[in-house]
Amino acid sequence: MLMNRVLAIVLLTSSAIALAQAPQLKSGSTIYIEPMDGYETYLAAAIVKKHVPLVVVADKDKADYIVRSTVNHTTPSQPAVVVSNSNVNNNNVNNSNVITRSNSGGGYGAALAALGSTSTGIAVVDPRSSQVVFAYAAGKGGANQLQRTAEDCAKHMKEIIEKSEKLRK
Repeated sequence: MLMNRVLAIVLLTSSAIALAQAPQLKSGSTIYIEPMDGYETYLAAAIVKKHVPLVVVADKDKADYIVRSTVNHTTPSQPAVVVSNSNVNNNNVNNSNVITRSNSGGGYGAALAALGSTSTGIAVVDPRSSQVVFAYAAGKGGANQLQRTAEDCAKHMKEIIEKSEKLRK
């Protein structure tokens, strides 16, 4: 029984020490964003727009952290259906009515689905230890999907930096 308590105390102490020494994403750190079919530009712009306290560098060797990302963009498999009604009286100013129907449902959600969706994930990695110090995934539908997912990732990156700095004080 005493041996179990001693073992528990040793494990708790060593895990607390390990957590205290784990790399953390700190304000003022330099990051390099690996190329990802143009998404890196959206992410860099979002970091600036959201005032994330990091410095984006163009030289991977000068970075404290490397940002890796994945992007998955889907477009709808079936286009919207357009029906034209030409059986309208020629004296009428509007001689055709167009009815648009999306195959993905009705309303605003259908309009967003018609634009497709984007899901992204980022991982901030310490290049010396290969340890992931931050990871986040976001998914959006509708217009400006790449920009919106990048801004969502940047916002959460900023929150985790601010939270860790409050804990250090």
